[in-house]
Amino acid sequence: MSRRCRSTPWHTPGAGTVWCTGVIVVDVAFATGEVEPSERLAAWRDLVNRVFLPLAVTPLPDGGRAGEFGGSVTGSDWDGLRVWRIKATPMSAVRARRHIDSSACDDYLLALHVSGTAHAAQDGRQVTLGPGDFALFDSTRPYSIAFGGAGTFEHLIYQVPRSSLDARRQIGTATSVRVPAASSAGQLVSPYLQALARAAQSPGQVPAQAFIDAGLDLAVSALRAVSGFCDHREAGSRSLARELKRYALAHLGDPALSPQAAARANYISVRQLHRLFAREGTSFGAWVREERLRRCRDDLADQQLSHSTVAEIATCWGFRSAAHFTRAFHARYGITPASLRHASCRPRS
Repeated sequence: MSRRCRSTPWHTPGAGTVWCTGVIVVDVAFATGEVEPSERLAAWRDLVNRVFLPLAVTPLPDGGRAGEFGGSVTGSDWDGLRVWRIKATPMSAVRARRHIDSSACDDYLLALHVSGTAHAAQDGRQVTLGPGDFALFDSTRPYSIAFGGAGTFEHLIYQVPRSSLDARRQIGTATSVRVPAASSAGQLVSPYLQALARAAQSPGQVPAQAFIDAGLDLAVSALRAVSGFCDHREAGSRSLARELKRYALAHLGDPALSPQAAARANYISVRQLHRLFAREGTSFGAWVREERLRRCRDDLADQQLSHSTVAEIATCWGFRSAAHFTRAFHARYGITPASLRHASCRPRS
């Protein structure tokens, strides 16, 4: 995550403690009922702008006067991906160019609506979300969302690092496109995303990375399907890209893995290989690095592998230099490998 925060706990009035580790906010829990009515809207705006994204938040008429605004939010960090659950009275949120210019955040927002109705817009497209519907938004471009109607709404947001989705397949042009809960894709993906997020309600219970990856893969596939990306003319290219990735995954531990070796094994030119990965908004090297770092992170957090040194794990997944691995790991996750291992091995209270 590119957000900056202090390395010691800080407080929002009535919000309890919001813990930060390096650049990562670990857990957030806040309800406006904990502060005086006249301070609730200000406290809500302050929290949203500090731990989520700079936004202009405005109560809607159905929500009553500003002093009657009410809401609650919980947030959990899953090794860089963050999950937010929001319940509030009617409100709107606008992310304008001035907000984008004032923050370094470049995440995608996978928004799944739980109850009520949401009207959103980005990139010239407008979308209405009902219960179980979801859509994608890009925090680096202006967008707006309004939660109208009577009573409270509930909304779920997966705040996903850009590289995590782009490594799967470039999806940035599928913003503000609804995946209906009742569609074939929605019936498969929406319940999974909701069930996965319930783990965030139990402190310290982060789902295994394999389940998180599966959820993101499903969401990207659904978004591409409803956005019309299923072009049969590209089927051959997609199949070849999958073969290249299978080869790379089977040789991740080989430091000699290279575009030349992968291209030769699949009987294509290196130029064609680079073109295939460029279509997905990434490069062969960036994709391999992401896969290697992800597996190193999993091994470092696995207490059954505590006998292996950081250098041994890095070597196992194809990193030639422990120093290079540490720099790459810190740049990707905002924490050193040794610090992650220490935190993972620390007994939970």
